[in-house]
Amino acid sequence: MEFIDHRAISRKILLSCLFIEASILLLDLLLNYFQLIESESLQKIFNVAHEKSLGTWFSVVQAAIASLILLGLHQLTRTRQWRTWGWLILALFFFYISMDDAAKIHERLGEHVRQLVASNENSQLGNFSRFFPSYAWQWVFAPFFGAIGLYTLLFLWYQLPDNKLRLTVIAAFGCWAIAIGIDFIEGREGFFESIAATLGVNKYTLSHPFLMAEEFLEMFGTSLFLYLFVQRFLWFFNQSIEERFNRVINHR
Repeated sequence: MEFIDHRAISRKILLSCLFIEASILLLDLLLNYFQLIESESLQKIFNVAHEKSLGTWFSVVQAAIASLILLGLHQLTRTRQWRTWGWLILALFFFYISMDDAAKIHERLGEHVRQLVASNENSQLGNFSRFFPSYAWQWVFAPFFGAIGLYTLLFLWYQLPDNKLRLTVIAAFGCWAIAIGIDFIEGREGFFESIAATLGVNKYTLSHPFLMAEEFLEMFGTSLFLYLFVQRFLWFFNQSIEERFNRVINHR
């Protein structure tokens, strides 16, 4: 017995997120790239490459909602010891993502670590940081993101009931991985300038579409995870309601 159509609701949430993300990108494209309105204040609101923008707000809210859904899964699976802790770890991770999107934690902490290690000229890590071709956060946070990413993949692989949902996990990670790759390219000094000079265009004409793609992939990757989490939460919720309903029937 299914009290709530978990597939239909999670699908509607995914489509709603995709619509919001596409709308943000379209407004960014019209106001910033094509500059239909020459208002710097309005342009900043919809500029996805700008940290204090509507895109950032949506990313923060979306990750926070995912964290709350995961906390709900933690509560619904309390009788299954290892599973309940697994959902809790993911809830904490997505709560961190929400904070990170709001406060730029990985960028700022990564730069702080780079400055600390670079000051030691005899350190191998300092030499590595000086020669690393992109943003420092990518090597500073690589062990953490790699470990939590592998954990998330393995945990969800065993928790999800069919291959279609497992492929969704891979697609979500694929979106994030491509976004990190674009961020790596963005961090290479002079990359966009040299290509723009070759093509005879200004840097913004070339770089902004890359940044738009990066932000969209980050948001859509989180949307895919949210879709999975909502579907699993509603499935366990249905199961919980059915168990309570059966207990009431059996007591009569």
